Amino acid sequence: MTDPDRIVVRLASPALFVGASADGTGADTDVVTDEHGLPYLPRHRLAARLRTGALSALRVAPDLAEAVDRVFGRSRSHGADRILRTGHAVPGDEVRAAVAHALAGRAEPIRSTLRRAVTDAHTTLESGIEVGPHGAPEPGRLRTNRVLLPGLVLIAPLTWAVPPEEEHWRCLARACLATDQIGRKASRGRGRVDVHLALPDDPDPRATTLALAAPPARAGEDPRP
Repeated sequence: MTDPDRIVVRLASPALFVGASADGTGADTDVVTDEHGLPYLPRHRLAARLRTGALSALRVAPDLAEAVDRVFGRSRSHGADRILRTGHAVPGDEVRAAVAHALAGRAEPIRSTLRRAVTDAHTTLESGIEVGPHGAPEPGRLRTNRVLLPGLVLIAPLTWAVPPEEEHWRCLARACLATDQIGRKASRGRGRVDVHLALPDDPDPRATTLALAAPPARAGEDPRP
């Protein structure tokens, strides 16, 4: 069986991936975009959320504790001791190619206008009263947040520093299944996601991930479902 080579992140609710956009959108809280105006999830944020998911999954599979340290690093999600390597989670190849083609050869200010249109197509503005450090609203302090629209699918390339073993795949698959929110203001229902491992041209990443997450068959037990 071919091993998965990517992590697929699908937004199930509006999400805040806070950062700097290509041209700035005028919001108090902007969204991180690439040089073409397309939003993406930085690899260190994805790795951090996956490690958190892996740690939460240890409650039902404490035997994977050593695998978690091996896959994600012992102390920091981007530590040099981890064997997992992920890239930024970005829109699919077809989307990125189409946007790059549309921007190719464009001079300013048309290029900036088109980049802003790309960002606007994937995001929306939300306004609300700023919340203080204790969770109470701050009267008279209206803020705008640029959020990603649900339905956006982002793909992160997946590589390993050394060939992974079965328990490493099981650890990563369970981390994906346990990762259900990414981004800021998750406590307010923002950033709900579905995260799965996927093969090239995978017709069912969920099935692929569930198969890898399954516990090993016991001695004498038929591993087939």
